Amino acid sequence: MAVPLKEKRISTLIIVVLIGILIGSYLNSIVKMLPGGESVVKTFFTYSIPFGVGDFVNNKPILINLHAIRFQFGFMIEFSLLSIIGIFISLYFFRWYR
Repeated sequence: MAVPLKEKRISTLIIVVLIGILIGSYLNSIVKMLPGGESVVKTFFTYSIPFGVGDFVNNKPILINLHAIRFQFGFMIEFSLLSIIGIFISLYFFRWYR
């Protein structure tokens, strides 16, 4: 029987979603390695849209300079259809988690 969402912690939900993104990215990497060239189906499943903070094209994350300490901050997630499928798979298992 599924456990209601009210009884679950939101931090656990965030961890489950991040695990789903990781599962989807691994699936994406595996599908990209499959032989067969650049078919339409392979491109459909592996096309990714980057989302993040910082300039990752030129490898320049955000720099915070406090004169005594410098911080570099950057964060990027690439969403693809397989990462969204991974999120749904992890949320399905989260539904049954106590």
